[in-house]
Amino acid sequence: MSRYEFVIAGLGGHGIIFMGRILGYAAILAGKDAAMTTSYSPAQRGGWSKAYIVVSDEPIAYPVVSEANALVATTLEMLKSEMKWLKKGGILIVDSDLIKDPMVSREEYRVYKVPARTIAKQATGNERTSNMVLLGALVGLTRIVEPKHVEESIRTSVRRKELIEPNIRSFRSGYSTVKEIK
Repeated sequence: MSRYEFVIAGLGGHGIIFMGRILGYAAILAGKDAAMTTSYSPAQRGGWSKAYIVVSDEPIAYPVVSEANALVATTLEMLKSEMKWLKKGGILIVDSDLIKDPMVSREEYRVYKVPARTIAKQATGNERTSNMVLLGALVGLTRIVEPKHVEESIRTSVRRKELIEPNIRSFRSGYSTVKEIK
C-alpha cells in the first residue's frame, strides 16, 4: 500500500469528523503519513458532515481525495452525494440501520451493510458509539492499520474517561462483525 483514500459522510452528530480524526491518528501511530480535510454544513442541527482522509506509507504531497478506496455513509443523501469519489471495485460501508437500500451496483463496488446502531447498542447499551462500529468495519475490511493503533487513538482522543471503553467495545464489535461477513 502506498496511498489509500477514504470518504466518510453523514449527518452532523453522527461522529463523522471524529471518526476521521481517530483513523488519521491511528495511521500516524502505525508509522504512516495521514492528512484529513473536512466540510460541514452551516446548519446547527441536522446538517451534513464529511471527512476526507488520505493515508500513505510515503509523505503525502497532495492531501486531497481524488479516487477513494472506501466510502462510509450514514445517510442516503450523503451516499448519493459522495459516490462520485468511490473508485470502481472500492469498498462501500453503509449504516444499514439508517440506509435500508443503498441502491448501488454490487458488480461495481464491494458493498457492506453494517447495522451500526444495533451493534453499538448491543455492545454498550447506547447507539451513540455507532461511528466506532463503522470505523471498526472500515479497519477490518481495509486492514489499513492494526486494531491496537485505533484503540490507542481512541484512548488518546476521547476526553471523557468513562466513554473510552464503550468506544473501544463498539470499535471491536464492528471489526469482528466484518471479519464474520468476509
